[in-house]
Amino acid sequence: MKTRSLTEGAILGALTVLLTLLGEYLGLPAVIVPVPLILMVYRQGFRWGVITAFVAALITGLAAGHVFAGLSIIIWGFVGVALGMALRERFSFVKLMATGVFANLVVIGLNALLYALIIGGNQYRELMNVLLESIEQAMATARGLGVPEEALGNYQMMQQLVPFIFQNALPAILFLSSLGMSFVHLAVARLVLKRMGDVVPWAKPFRQWRLPGYCAIFLVFGWVVTQLALFFELPRWLEFVGVNVFYITSAAYLVTGLSLAWYYFNQRKTPTFLRILFVFLLYAIPLALIALILLTIVDGFVDLRRLLDAKAEVVRAEDQDLDAVAEAERDHAED
Repeated sequence: MKTRSLTEGAILGALTVLLTLLGEYLGLPAVIVPVPLILMVYRQGFRWGVITAFVAALITGLAAGHVFAGLSIIIWGFVGVALGMALRERFSFVKLMATGVFANLVVIGLNALLYALIIGGNQYRELMNVLLESIEQAMATARGLGVPEEALGNYQMMQQLVPFIFQNALPAILFLSSLGMSFVHLAVARLVLKRMGDVVPWAKPFRQWRLPGYCAIFLVFGWVVTQLALFFELPRWLEFVGVNVFYITSAAYLVTGLSLAWYYFNQRKTPTFLRILFVFLLYAIPLALIALILLTIVDGFVDLRRLLDAKAEVVRAEDQDLDAVAEAERDHAED
């Protein structure tokens, strides 16, 4: 058993080092760095997971030539240990996601603290300044190409929107990013464990995801407050709550809207190319995105999937009746 633990620890530790170094030199996000540690803790327990994390951090620091790469593994190791123990305790999918979101928020906080201690300043304020500088450079390039001033309205709107988002919607952005990272961590770990014969609790199929009707109240509330905040001075707490609620609920409705669309595509056996084109059109045509969200709100009250199923049953019954009539006509003609 000890030899097996050492072997798995060496393999998964080496994989953690490799993923961290690839992220270090290729600029890839460290989203799946905790996955080997998740697998290690799940299969061998808390102690072996911690040992693997510290050894991998030491090797990574020596290989990269600076201590920050090793610190990155120690920080991300919090996610690996937390989710590995949650899987080991057979948590439900909802509890797994809650654990992952909490652990990722802790990691985000630790990374921000590390940035402040080593580099100085606020990580997110620096990011906001970089985005504003990029917009300024894009506007200067457009002016240099002879683009008229009235055509630069989108850039000017983005200049106002970026500080507004960072001042009001940062908690929602961090929560959504933690939610997405947790889903990726669990999905990759589940894929590996499934090949090993282990069963990991999971959500219902994507095409069945839907929100209850009352969630529309939060979406409308957030949208109204966000629009008012762009033009009027609102109480700080109301603006903060409304904007964050809007970003979280709009993201939820976007995902469930895609789920509804995928359900329809599966019924129609729509080709993959057209599905990808549909996703691109959502980002290119704002009206299409709004229409999808409104349709998803209706789905929360009416359950459009059930209506589509009923329609499909009617169509199949009609096809069977037509086949029966055609077969009867053939039998009659033969007689």
